[in-house]
Amino acid sequence: MKSRRHIIQYLIIPVVHIIALLLLAAWSEELQIQSASAAIGVAGVYVVTELLYWWLFINFFRWLPVWLSPLLTLALTGGVVMLVGNLIPGTHIADFRTGSRITLLMASVNAILGGLLSLDMESKFDTYVMRQLMNRHGRPMKTEVSGFLFLEIDGLGERVFRRALAKGHLPTLERWLEAGTHKILGWETDFTAQTGAMQTGILLGNNEGVPAYRWWDRRQSRIMMSGDPRDAAAIEARLSNGQGLLSGGGASRGNVFSGDATESLFTLATLLDRTRGRGPGIYLYLVSPFVVAQIVTRSFLKVVKEWWQALRQKLRKDKYIVNARTPLYAFIRAVMGPLLQGLITYTVISDILRGIPAIYAQYAEYDDLAHFAGMETPEAFETLEEIDRYFARIERALPYAPRPYHTIVLSDHGQSIGPTFRAAYGVTLEQLIRGLIDGDNRIFASLNTNEAWDKINSFLNESINADTRLARVLRTALRSKTQDGLVAYGPDRNARKVLREQAEIKDAHLIVLASGCTGLIYFADSKQRLTYEEIQSRYPELILGLATHPGIGFVLVRSAENGDMVLGKGGIYFLDHATYEGRNPLEAYTPNAVAHLKRESSFTDCPDLIVNTAYDPVTEELCSFEDQVSHHGGLGGPQSYPFIFYPTCLPINGAPIIGATGVYRLLRGWRDGVQEQSHSQS
Repeated sequence: MKSRRHIIQYLIIPVVHIIALLLLAAWSEELQIQSASAAIGVAGVYVVTELLYWWLFINFFRWLPVWLSPLLTLALTGGVVMLVGNLIPGTHIADFRTGSRITLLMASVNAILGGLLSLDMESKFDTYVMRQLMNRHGRPMKTEVSGFLFLEIDGLGERVFRRALAKGHLPTLERWLEAGTHKILGWETDFTAQTGAMQTGILLGNNEGVPAYRWWDRRQSRIMMSGDPRDAAAIEARLSNGQGLLSGGGASRGNVFSGDATESLFTLATLLDRTRGRGPGIYLYLVSPFVVAQIVTRSFLKVVKEWWQALRQKLRKDKYIVNARTPLYAFIRAVMGPLLQGLITYTVISDILRGIPAIYAQYAEYDDLAHFAGMETPEAFETLEEIDRYFARIERALPYAPRPYHTIVLSDHGQSIGPTFRAAYGVTLEQLIRGLIDGDNRIFASLNTNEAWDKINSFLNESINADTRLARVLRTALRSKTQDGLVAYGPDRNARKVLREQAEIKDAHLIVLASGCTGLIYFADSKQRLTYEEIQSRYPELILGLATHPGIGFVLVRSAENGDMVLGKGGIYFLDHATYEGRNPLEAYTPNAVAHLKRESSFTDCPDLIVNTAYDPVTEELCSFEDQVSHHGGLGGPQSYPFIFYPTCLPINGAPIIGATGVYRLLRGWRDGVQEQSHSQS
C-alpha cells in the first residue's frame, strides 16, 4: 500500500513538470513548446543534465570555491537545456537566460512537490553527493566506536510529545518507538524553564547563577541576556570547565551555548570566536540550484502559509490569541523553518558523514510558533511534522557514516498555556507595579523577549564571517547594522532604541523584566539584594499588593529576620525552615518547588522580588507576562516537564531527573561509558 502511494506520487512529478513548462511557454515569448510531447522532452533534458552536472561536479569541479558552484550549475544546466532543448521538435528556447529560467523553474517545482507530497527530494544530495563532498575535507577513518547525535526540539513538553506521537505527527520517531529501539524518559526543569538556563545545564553541566533568560547584573549595572552573543560567550566562559557535553571533538549546531564543542555553527556563544572550527560551513550546501530553490521556495510558501494560518486561528476563534502574531511574523517563520532548520540539517548530515563523535543540534521553530499560535494547535503539530521529516533525512544518512550513532531526541523545556496577564486583568506587570509605588515613575520595564531574532542574527553573523566573496559583499551591505563585529537586527536591537533604553535604565529605580509567567523586579540603585524589610520601608504597598493580586500565585523575597520567604494569598512559606503558616502558597505547583526556589534564591543576581502568576491545577493554565499564548520561564504546568527519547540499549538507573545538570550527567555518562570504554579496549 505504501509503495503504491509512492508510485502514484512519483508519477505526479512528470505531469506537474509538463504543466509547469507549458505555463512558462504561455507566459514567456522566449520559450515555445508546441505540444505535451515537446514538454516531456524538455523535462527529460533537464533531468539528464542535472545528473550530468552532479557527475561533473563530483569528479572534476568539487575543488572550486563553493561560492562559484551555483553559478557554474546555472551555466551548465541552463546552457545544455538551451542547446539540447532546441533539438526537440516543436521547441524553441531563445537564449541562455531562458534555459536558466527553465532550470530554476524545475528546481522550484521539485521543491514544492517535495513538501506537498512529503517526498524527500533531497535524498540524492544527502546520501550520495554529500558523501562525495565530504572527501574535500579528508576521508574519515572508520571506527566501531559509537558516536552520539543529540537532536533537541526546543519547547516541546513530554505530554505534547506523547500526543504528537499518538496522532501520527512524528512518524519517524513513532516508528522507532514501535520498533522498541527507543523509550521516553521524562524529566523536570529547574525553576526557570527556559533555554538560557537549560542549555547551560545540559551542554555545560553547570547553570549556576542563571536566574532567567535575561536578568539585571548588579555588579555591572546592566541587563544580561542569554540571546546576546557577547553575554552568551561570557556566561559560557564563566560556567565551563572544559568538560562540556560536546568536548573532545564534538559539534554544536544552532544552539545558544556550545558545550565546549570543537566545531560550532549558528551558536550564539561562539559567534565572536573565530578560532573555533565551523565545519564545512553553510555555503557548502548551496552548490545546487535545487538546494537554493528549495530553500527560497519553501520560505516563500511558509510566508503564505503563516498568513493563512494566522487568519484561520482568528476564524476558528481560538481561546487565546495575541497581537504579536503580525503579518511580519510570517517572514520570521520563513527564516526559522526552511532556512535555518534546513541548513542545520545539511550541517548535521555532513557531521555524520565525517564521523564527528558527538553532535548537538537545536530545532527551534516549534517553540517560537507555539508562543503565538498555541502549543497544541494544528499549525504547531504541522511544524513537528516538518521537524520529523528533517529527522528522517538525517536517519537516511546514518548508514553511510564511518561510525554507528546513538540518536537521542530531547527537549529543554515545555510550554504552558493561558491568557496574557493584561488580557486577564487589564494591566501589565509594569502598570501593576506603578500603581503600588506611590507615583515613582523611574521604572524601566521590558516584558517581551524576541528569541527568534537571536536565531536570525546568528545566521547573519555566520554569513558575513565566512571566508567567501559573498560574505564580503554581505559585510558591506550590513555595515550599518554591525557593531563590534556583530550584526544586530530586531525590535530590541535598533541602535536608537538601545541608546534610549540605556538612558532610561541609568535613571531607573526599578528594573522590571518578564520571562513567561515569571516577573523579575530589581532595585537598580543597590549593589546587593534588598531585604523584605528594606523594600517595605521604600514601598510599603508593593509586596502585599503583588502577593494579594488575583493573578499572582506567589512572591519570593529575602527577609533579614526570616530568610527566604514565599508569600501568597493567606499564607507564607519559609524556605529556610521548610515550614509555612496559613495557606501554603506553593501547594498548587510541583512538589519540588521549594528546592527550585531555594536554589534560585541562592544566585548572586536573583531578583529582589520574583513573582509567578497564579496556576490553576485543574485547567493547568496560568497567565503570561509576555504577549504569548503558550509560554515558559517559571513554575506551573507542562512547561517544567520535557523529555528524553533515548535508545533502549543505553542504561538508566531509574532515578528521577530533576534539573538540567541531571540531564548533562545522564548524557555525558552515556557518552563516556561508550566512547571511553571503547578506547580503553582498543
